[in-house]
Order: sequence, then C-alpha cells, then structure tokens
Amino acid sequence: MANDGVLQQLVDDSYAPAATAPTPELRAAGLAAVLTAQLKRRTVVGRMSAAWIYGCAHPPPAPVLLVPAPRRLSSTGRGHGALLHEVVLGDYDVLEFGAILVTSPLRTAVDIAVHSEGRLAAQTLRRLLGQPGLGLTPSLVARALETLPRQPHKQRARNLLTRLAATASNTR
Repeated sequence: MANDGVLQQLVDDSYAPAATAPTPELRAAGLAAVLTAQLKRRTVVGRMSAAWIYGCAHPPPAPVLLVPAPRRLSSTGRGHGALLHEVVLGDYDVLEFGAILVTSPLRTAVDIAVHSEGRLAAQTLRRLLGQPGLGLTPSLVARALETLPRQPHKQRARNLLTRLAATASNTR
C-alpha cells in the first residue's frame, strides 16, 4: 500500500495514511507501535530520535532510547534494535507523547549539540532552532548547556552553538 501511495512509512513497520500530516504526535505513535511494552515503560526517546519526532531529523535507523538513572540498562530487557543510553534526566527534560516519553525540545537540542557531530548535528540543531512552537534560541540552548556538569564534548557543543548563533544573526 505504501508503493501505491495509500500509506506513508513513519518508522520501521509503522505506517499512516498518505494524506495524514506527520505531526510529532503521529511520529511518536508510530515509534511507540514498534517498541516493546517494557521499553515504552522504562525509557525516554532522545537525541536524533526525539529530533525526528519534532520533525527536525530523518527517521532513526535505530531508535535512541534513554534509560533514566538510577534505573539500569539491564532493567529494560533487550533493546530490540534500539540504542540504549543511561542518563540523568531532570524534571523538565521529559514530555509525554501518548504511550511514550520524549525528551523536551530543549533537552533534545542540548543532547544533539553534545552527542552528535559535524554537519548532521549542525543541520539538526538549525532545524530545531527554526521549528515554530519549540521556543528554542541559540542563547537558550547555550545557557542550558552551561548548566551541565563536566561533560565530554562540551566545548565542541559550545563552538557549534556559537557558529549557529552567528549564522542566525547574519540572516536577520
């Protein structure tokens, strides 16, 4: 049906009617449909997978799922093709999208700046910053980045945000 234009693929084996606009809620529902019940209960969709849900990245080849500390990766069972990362999440870092939890736009942007590299990170951050309704600015993301404790790649993330802020101010 996807080949005939009746359905559009969301992610993996999850489809929606072709005429349906792919909203964050629809993408989240599509991802929820391919995750096990245990993964939905115990993880938070993050990084590039969260950026995809917000409409700012391509569908993930393997969903990135964050396991909130103090839970352990072993408590989630098998990842079933997902990339699992144990992280500390704050009270305002997570939003509920139907059956799954997703990192907030601000947490997603900070994670992309810190954990992604090169052109893909820059493109995704630029899209997150430009997406109406997310409320992100380079200075807001930079301030959130500075609240992190010692973090590998923090200076690379600062440099990226500085370049994006300069680009944003030059286009105004």
